Amino acid sequence: MQNKFPHIFFLALFLILGTISFGQDNEPTTGPVFNNIGVVYSIDSLDFLPDTSQHLKAIFDVDNKQTDPSQINSIISSLQRYYNMHVRYGVPKENIHLAVVLHGNSTKDALLTSVYKEKFNVDNSNIDLIKSLSDIGVEVFICGQSMSHKGYSKVDLLPEVKVALSAMTVLTVYQMNNYALIKF
Repeated sequence: MQNKFPHIFFLALFLILGTISFGQDNEPTTGPVFNNIGVVYSIDSLDFLPDTSQHLKAIFDVDNKQTDPSQINSIISSLQRYYNMHVRYGVPKENIHLAVVLHGNSTKDALLTSVYKEKFNVDNSNIDLIKSLSDIGVEVFICGQSMSHKGYSKVDLLPEVKVALSAMTVLTVYQMNNYALIKF
């Protein structure tokens, strides 16, 4: 009986090296809508793509508990990824309609730099994320219940952020208006 170990070893080595080299060919990139945030991968031979004539409507439910206040909330940056990904694959920017509601521990991400710095001793790294979303037409809401529970008021918030009665209210109304719920 011949030893099959060398054959199996070389086959495994070939598969591992082949997988590593294939994975390195596709680096994530930004754009075409947001050039500094929202990295996405280009994927070949897709089996499912949206109809580019349809309007994509989504409400993002963000209650992320970012533990490091100096870092961006990666869930908020998912909206930039959504735009970059879909426009890259042919959906007109005008056919994308997004909204986001911040609640729970993500309420801090909507704070003015002065308030954020007083509480966390660092600048709010989410300001550019929220401003760039608002500039493109994304409605940014904060749950009034979470805001009040955390001890904040409207004067503490970025000007792009709208105070809602509750996150539950925003999510209900948007879903009633045919917005898909995206929750990470």
